[in-house]
Amino acid sequence: MSVPTLLPELGTAAAEAAVPPFARAVLWAHGDAAWRGDDGWTVLVDGPDRLRRLSALWQAAVAGREDPAAPVRGWVSAPFSDDSVEPAVLRVPARLRRSTASGIRETPQHVDAAALADAVSADGGARLLPDGEVPLPADTSESAWDDAGYAAGVRELLARMAASDGALAKVVISRTLTVPADDADLWRAIRALRREYPQTWVFAVGGLLGATPEILATRHAGLVGSRVLAGSLPRGEDEAEDAALRARLATDPRLGEEHRWAARSVLDALAPVVDLADPDPAPTVLTLPNVHHLATSVRGRLRDGRGTVLDVVAALHPTAAVGGTPTPEAVRVIREVEPVDRGRYAGPVGWLDQDGDGEIALALRCGQQVPGGVRLQAGGGMVPGAVPEEEVTEIRAKLLPMRRALGIDLD
Repeated sequence: MSVPTLLPELGTAAAEAAVPPFARAVLWAHGDAAWRGDDGWTVLVDGPDRLRRLSALWQAAVAGREDPAAPVRGWVSAPFSDDSVEPAVLRVPARLRRSTASGIRETPQHVDAAALADAVSADGGARLLPDGEVPLPADTSESAWDDAGYAAGVRELLARMAASDGALAKVVISRTLTVPADDADLWRAIRALRREYPQTWVFAVGGLLGATPEILATRHAGLVGSRVLAGSLPRGEDEAEDAALRARLATDPRLGEEHRWAARSVLDALAPVVDLADPDPAPTVLTLPNVHHLATSVRGRLRDGRGTVLDVVAALHPTAAVGGTPTPEAVRVIREVEPVDRGRYAGPVGWLDQDGDGEIALALRCGQQVPGGVRLQAGGGMVPGAVPEEEVTEIRAKLLPMRRALGIDLD
């Protein structure tokens, strides 16, 4: 695989001393293909309705160039909620390279800095930072849950759901773990994620990195796609146990209900604007190296081709897969119960081009660079009947990909 040649060569004292700043680079990789961008410009957006505002800002920046059709790509990483204190990030690299099985090539980036600055200035909640600068969020490790804290959080959610008399059907609760790491460690982690999880989308945008199996939305020539993951079990110790867990996942009523809520939230959000290829697609079991997921693929054609992939995402996010059902109430409960602001965990991350086409995933199985380290985060969906001890085991399994990639002791 030629993708590692897009990454810095590490291992010698000279290489370690010259490692590029991780937060200033972008990387997007799936299968044998990868994109790597460096330097350029950073746009930060605060306040409400950030995804639609980023879409409008991008369209204005593209339209303001001498040739609006010239190729250019930007990478976006937005918070889970507009209530987050962390801003949405748009990275527009100055240099872009693409790696495929056939080799590596430079890709033109037709950026007009003046047009980008004008687009940013038209949005009162946006800021433009030159030279690829990306500020890091604060360390929140002192507020984080341990195993016992996470189990207590699950019990509180179950109590709230019981008290709601069925009105609160599902809530996704997440946990953080902050570990020491420098730029070289994070580049090594990207290399390990590419090697160990080729089925996922491996990303690095604004200091956020991970290997996510879930694409929130794609847009290409009017065609829209989405993949929903909800309901999961860890891998087995041997083939027999693994097969039994797959079979349980495919038939378990509680896990099936959790998945149906998530899939239905995506289908209902897209139905007004997309002619769905299948209004009720059946889920399948997706197996990754560390976990089994229930997965549903949604496909359709946009009825109105205007806007960008971010406008599609704005109609979808947050889904029940990362928030809960009903979503507004679940997001409120998350804000009240979780001890750490999610920031860009479980938020949209991906790219868009000059035509508004692109791929946007959910930032899952990921970590956010903070001063001196990286804040790992993963979550699980709670429905009535969840067992706190089992949920602790599941969340530990979901943290394993990033812990392994960073070479952290798994005990």
